[in-house]
Amino acid sequence: MTIEKVTCPYCGYKMPIMYGKDATGSGIFVKCKGKNCKKIFEIKINIK
Repeated sequence: MTIEKVTCPYCGYKMPIMYGKDATGSGIFVKCKGKNCKKIFEIKINIK
């Protein structure tokens, strides 16, 4: 299984959140941990 990290779409910070290549989901909101960003964004994984 390949594990990938979530990247913030605003600042490019690689978040300490990981998911498997076969994962699916939406409606997951996280706050960026980048030093100057702190924006909230939704994670959408393999949604068709």
